[in-house]
Amino acid sequence: MITFNIEIVSDPICSWCFIAHRALEKTVRLYRTTIPDGLADEFNITYLPYYLLDPTLPSRNKTNFESVIALRKHQNLTYNRIMQIGRSYGISFNFFEGKIGGTREAHRLIQLVQSRRGAEVRDRVIDRICSAFHERAMDITNQEVLRSIAIDAGVGVEEADGWMDKDIGGEELEVQLKRARNLVGAENKGVPVVIVQGQVRFDGAPDISELLGTLVSIRDGMVEKNVDLQGQASTDRC
Repeated sequence: MITFNIEIVSDPICSWCFIAHRALEKTVRLYRTTIPDGLADEFNITYLPYYLLDPTLPSRNKTNFESVIALRKHQNLTYNRIMQIGRSYGISFNFFEGKIGGTREAHRLIQLVQSRRGAEVRDRVIDRICSAFHERAMDITNQEVLRSIAIDAGVGVEEADGWMDKDIGGEELEVQLKRARNLVGAENKGVPVVIVQGQVRFDGAPDISELLGTLVSIRDGMVEKNVDLQGQASTDRC
């Protein structure tokens, strides 16, 4: 049996981070159902926070930040391409409606749930936060919106209210942010960044087949340390 330690640096307002989240979930399911003895192996997945915008920024219309969030003019990417890839993961992106702002509170909720509730609830919280922003044009800087998401994902009402009333997890969040920034690097290549077993790095949303192959290779001891798998995924980031 092997335990896969996977770190993913992301921000909920990044469209590629939502895709990476779904890709990672799908890859784990495929590994467990198609790889011999895959059910015996464990996955220890840690989500690390990243700020694409100043965390103190209030929410504003999405169109005001279009060029900041997705540098698609520089990457020659189109909304149509992202929408096409999103549909393959069951995501219906809505780029122009709703509001956008700093994501500190969303990250604080994710880190709180990750530390207290485990992977299943955390993954539901992340998925619902991303869906609220990218598909349903909801303002995820709003604590009431985040509270509702948390409760819907399985967080108790009392715990959700406590998260709202106090800056619970704020100090831990700052520690995680420092690690995330170190992993992304001074060049600010963008997010998502996925690092598997401290050995293999994906800059951008990883391809499922490539990620699955990496997991199998690591299990079989066939991956060298410090491999940087960018390829096409290197453009699939915010």
